[in-house]
Amino acid sequence: MPICLTAVVLAASLSGTASAAESSATSAGDRYQAERAVCLSGQSNQSEATCLKEAGAARDEALRHQLGDGNASYDANAMRRCAALPPADKRDCESRIRGEGSVSGSVRDGGLIRETTTIVPADSAR
Repeated sequence: MPICLTAVVLAASLSGTASAAESSATSAGDRYQAERAVCLSGQSNQSEATCLKEAGAARDEALRHQLGDGNASYDANAMRRCAALPPADKRDCESRIRGEGSVSGSVRDGGLIRETTTIVPADSAR
């Protein structure tokens, strides 16, 4: 049986601040402190000043209950990208987006490689 390997590279910009709306000032403050620590450690893909500004803005929005779920729009966008593919490839693409298969790489390094293996029966006409 031949094996068809399919891989898709999906890159996304790390914002480090998009998260679900915080339910209280304490959790918003805790989230801010965690994000601030990432900014100050140099682990963000942004300059320190930009990272701190974004972390503060996210905290302020969370306190006003205006911070949306960034993952929902990311997932919807990924599924829309799959819609343009032929039916067999679309199913494989959607399964990778749902987390099936393996993932390697990182956004910081330029992209995530999501891979699934599809076993295709040999053509009986041979």
